[in-house]
Amino acid sequence: MNSKSFFGWALAVALFVGVDAATMAQGQNSATQPSTASTMGMPGSALKSGVSTGKDLTISAAKSADHTVLFRALRVSGLTEQASSKGPYTVFAPTNEAFDKLPAGTVDELMKPAAKQKLVKLLAYHVVKGKLTSDQLQDGQKLKTVTGGILTVGKQGDAVTITDGAGNTATVNAADVETTNGIVHSIDTVLMPAVSTK
Repeated sequence: MNSKSFFGWALAVALFVGVDAATMAQGQNSATQPSTASTMGMPGSALKSGVSTGKDLTISAAKSADHTVLFRALRVSGLTEQASSKGPYTVFAPTNEAFDKLPAGTVDELMKPAAKQKLVKLLAYHVVKGKLTSDQLQDGQKLKTVTGGILTVGKQGDAVTITDGAGNTATVNAADVETTNGIVHSIDTVLMPAVSTK
């Protein structure tokens, strides 16, 4: 994997983390201030669309209650320092429940040192260069990931889905989480690249 893909993945993960941290901070302040945006990432609550964290991705990453597996993968892959890069990037961030859908033992295998390169590639497959809000995503649109893979957007009204190279479809369950270096869309399925026939 080239350094651009590695950087992109790190940034994507950082974006996701940054979104959740900001949401938690907003939730903690909501008792004293009227809420103007939905909170996300608070333990016991679902992620909400349209939140701006105002934080660096790396600082925010550890704060998301819904993305602890993703953050752990980021740490294991060695991408935490690169997650604070300028960007902008669009990250499709799988929730803990998305990782739970994988076959038994898959996450544990990916976290082993011998699988580090595979983990980095998988994470980078969730990152697209540029800042794409849900309003900019169009039905049938093809998105090129930083690994060179292709994701296909499905859009019906406000509902957005992402179909990966393997034919799996993820639903965006929290869109347009803005960070200082991009945008995050939380998804309910881990995206997988097409299986190589070579």
